[in-house]
Amino acid sequence: MKWAILAIFLLTFTGCMDISPLTPEMNQRINNQDGQIEDIRNNQNGFMLELGKLRNQTDINARDIGNMQQGLINQSNQNSGVQILQGEGPLILVFALGTIAMLLVYHYRTRAVKGEKVVELLSDQIALYDDVNLDNDVFMSALNTEVEEEVYHAMIKSQERTGTTKGQRLTAASHRPKVSRSSLR
Repeated sequence: MKWAILAIFLLTFTGCMDISPLTPEMNQRINNQDGQIEDIRNNQNGFMLELGKLRNQTDINARDIGNMQQGLINQSNQNSGVQILQGEGPLILVFALGTIAMLLVYHYRTRAVKGEKVVELLSDQIALYDDVNLDNDVFMSALNTEVEEEVYHAMIKSQERTGTTKGQRLTAASHRPKVSRSSLR
């Protein structure tokens, strides 16, 4: 047991002392007279230069890949599907389509305003006649169409605006026709 403890002690602590045959000797084999240090420095500088070039090239490649993924550049002449509306031509096309859409909206809006004015004038003239038969004929012509409710409301508004009271006034319960055209003929 003593020998085992002594062997473990010698193996662990002999590295700090210079008495063990296992400790390496410090042999410095650097000879500066033959220019070996300058060769090492030149090689190191060459490697550092190559590493710098590789680092710059990887930075450029990473930037180009990021730009291609965002669709900012097109390195090939093939349509890859990423650059759909890119350049001056599609930009002009988008603005032209927007202008056409605005003109269409303006056109239909002015037609709608004119149509509302026409309906207002015609309903006012019908209300001024103060004829129940004319009112019923107008309602019968609008019956079972998609605009019968709008015709009814326009007639009511025009009667209120003109103040016609000689004939029967239209009310929702009394004069709104609830029969079809075929039953009246």
